[in-house]
Amino acid sequence: MATEVSGVALIIGAGSGIGLESALVFAERGARAVIFADLELEAAQAGSQKSKSIATAKDYSTLAFGVDVRDRASIDNMVAEIKNKFGRIDYAVNCAGVPRQKEADLSTLDEAEYDLLHDVNAKGLLHCLQAEINVMKDQESLSVQGRNGSRKIGPGSIICITSLSAVLAAPKSATYTASKFAARGIIKCAALENLRSGLRINEVCPGFTNTPMLQRGIEQQPAVGQIINKSMPLGRIAEPEEIAHVVHFLASPGASFVNGQTLVVDSGVSISKYA
Repeated sequence: MATEVSGVALIIGAGSGIGLESALVFAERGARAVIFADLELEAAQAGSQKSKSIATAKDYSTLAFGVDVRDRASIDNMVAEIKNKFGRIDYAVNCAGVPRQKEADLSTLDEAEYDLLHDVNAKGLLHCLQAEINVMKDQESLSVQGRNGSRKIGPGSIICITSLSAVLAAPKSATYTASKFAARGIIKCAALENLRSGLRINEVCPGFTNTPMLQRGIEQQPAVGQIINKSMPLGRIAEPEEIAHVVHFLASPGASFVNGQTLVVDSGVSISKYA
């Protein structure tokens, strides 16, 4: 079936928000195993436990890991353990990230903040992709049965969650914007270099989404929430589940011909200047 996701899913950044919802959607839609990985081990464990109540695959299995994407060894060890236990990784979702710490013009930005955001949002993503690709690119390519016969869908699918800030610059946000543009470049190179393996690597750029990260920012500046909602074509921000369903589609056989693409999910904010 076009939306079947019956394999093994690894979600990094699965403790809350889009990562958590993506992991739960995989469990709900038939994945035989879902691995919850997050900097906060307890959050990953809570998500893993919750998935057991909604999973639909027979003999469903789930694991939780505490990892820091800045630590290459922790990522490599986790991926090796998953490969050893399940034999393969079919879907990987990279959702770990940190937000801008404070507003600042480019001319006065805090270099320590720049380094932190780059280490997590760009270099951390690089660590994840390297570990995932090294396992997934040489896996057996799978096939699905469609109305017109069987078709190959490749050895797996990787989806990287970045941000609208990966395609649009924003004032007083150079540290975050630079880290997300860097992440986008890494993703594009990874997709290009692995085209012939059949491994699909795509990017999702969410707009404003109701995550703990955004809510913390609104708590610090309440007026920002009102401004954001007024700017949204639907009059509201996205729910994490809405982004998670896009992630699920890109992982599924229904998107088997989608590779190396950037999918902006923002209710049209990025084109609203033309409306």
